[in-house]
Amino acid sequence: MKLRMKPEDFIVEEIIDFNKISGKKCYLYKLTKRNIESLKAFSYISKKFRIPLKDIGYCGLKDRHALTTQYISIPKKYGKLHLDEINLKLDIVGESKFLLLGDLEGNKFTITVRGLKKDDIPKIKENLKYLHYGAPNYFDSQRFGSVFDRKFIVKEIIKGNYEEAVKIILTKYKKSEKKIIKDLKRFINKNWGDWEKVWNYIKEKNIKARLYVNMVKELKKSNDYKKALSYVDDRLKKIFVAAYQSYLWNECVKELLKSYIPKEDRIYYEYEAGTLMFYKKIDNEIFETLKDKKFPTIAPDVEYKDSYKEIIDKILKREGLSMEDLNNIGDFGRFIYTERKILSIPKNLNIGKFEEDELNKGKYKITLSYELEKGSYATIIIKRAFLGVKTKKRFR
Repeated sequence: MKLRMKPEDFIVEEIIDFNKISGKKCYLYKLTKRNIESLKAFSYISKKFRIPLKDIGYCGLKDRHALTTQYISIPKKYGKLHLDEINLKLDIVGESKFLLLGDLEGNKFTITVRGLKKDDIPKIKENLKYLHYGAPNYFDSQRFGSVFDRKFIVKEIIKGNYEEAVKIILTKYKKSEKKIIKDLKRFINKNWGDWEKVWNYIKEKNIKARLYVNMVKELKKSNDYKKALSYVDDRLKKIFVAAYQSYLWNECVKELLKSYIPKEDRIYYEYEAGTLMFYKKIDNEIFETLKDKKFPTIAPDVEYKDSYKEIIDKILKREGLSMEDLNNIGDFGRFIYTERKILSIPKNLNIGKFEEDELNKGKYKITLSYELEKGSYATIIIKRAFLGVKTKKRFR
């Protein structure tokens, strides 16, 4: 199976409650973008209309490799704006207060899965019979872009492995990164510890990427890996902390589900951070028990009780950590407590028919549409729907 062969294969539409965002301070706009990151779109609008980025309100960030519709608010003092470009459109739809991340209700997804083999269709049909039971509400791969070889930067920092944390940042890369950065990271990996040589390479290639320049400059000066980590900006620090906390939550929920799901109904899926456990089917009574149940994230300043504490202690022990250890992240911030639903249940689920795939000769395609609450990953539902079918992503 193939995902995202073109942006129109992955359509995302924001769901907001217009009554909750009513107001007179701003104009409310519908932003439609194709194959563009949300922050890049906001930056473009900011420069084109000379509006400070802080004056653009939004509810969430949307996938790059997709056709997405979301809402943004801009104070009325900048006038009524309009854009109609090939991959970016901006249309005024009314008035509102200044939008914030908490204003999002959810998202509607319309996803076309391609490249399906005829032999896989019976297996997929069986999966789809149980899709209305949803899936574990795991954080998916998009959350773990900073994870390589299942190593977490923040976990290495907690354990005092500062050199390893720096090595992940300075030598590991995704295929989608710019060639000049990939070449730099390869060079650093090959010449690890020879910071004078690496510094000369940076100057020779006229590399401007501030994070890498500052970290190498510090290492050339002091060879202090902990000091080098101080040059990571606050946005990245939050991403690194969130990645590890999200992984721990996934592991806790997987452990919890083992007490409900018989072994014969479990199926496992490898992903960037480890292994996810799905249920092929679930008993109605168990589903009713779990559908509104939440599990907390792990935070060291919270006292957990009963089964939650038992599961959390088990996962931390497996990680070789104590609750107190989670405080050892220096200026990277802190682990924030929140509660997240254990299950992700699609609403208004619509399953299309299997059709011949015009982009893959001799193969089939199918389109699914559904709505999810904010924070839930559409790709988790796709993983559930196509369990046992080999996946090939068009984009990372």
